[in-house]
Amino acid sequence: MPLPDLLEALGRSNEEEIARLVAAARSEAEGIRSAARTEAQDRLGRLLSEERARFRQTGERRKVAARREAAARVLRARAALVDRVFDAARARASAVLGWADYGQWVEEVIRRLRELLGDDAATVRCALADVDRVTARVAGSALTVVPSPDVSAGLHCTADDGRLTVDLTLPARLLVERPALTIALGPALEAMG
Repeated sequence: MPLPDLLEALGRSNEEEIARLVAAARSEAEGIRSAARTEAQDRLGRLLSEERARFRQTGERRKVAARREAAARVLRARAALVDRVFDAARARASAVLGWADYGQWVEEVIRRLRELLGDDAATVRCALADVDRVTARVAGSALTVVPSPDVSAGLHCTADDGRLTVDLTLPARLLVERPALTIALGPALEAMG
């Protein structure tokens, strides 16, 4: 084969080889680009999912915090309202002195105190308005009745030997009964707004 033909054959062979190499490189580059696109889309999808989850969690935490705060405000408002009711009850303590139920209650308490103390001496403090009623009930016992400006309603009894103190004054009774009264007053207070 003459040299020009040989050079031409080599040139064609090189061009075919170059074309084949370029085609293979293009194919490989397209595969790399396709894999990179797929990986980028997957990564973007994961990031978006993570961000959505984070936003949902943050939103849920905010909702829970808002619900807790609202419940706390309601409870604080209810407690403040109950405080006002109990303050009003303490302020009007002397009004119960004229109630028939109160008079019966005082008589029952004196009867129980007499049973409890037997012949032991004790001092019963009461409101000035209750002195006559209480004195009549303790007649013939070792109980001494003392009017007390500290007692607006109810009774406070202390055994003279100090072994027993019974505080049945209205403020003490309100304090003891507060949890039960708060539960009982709850629906009525909520209905009032």
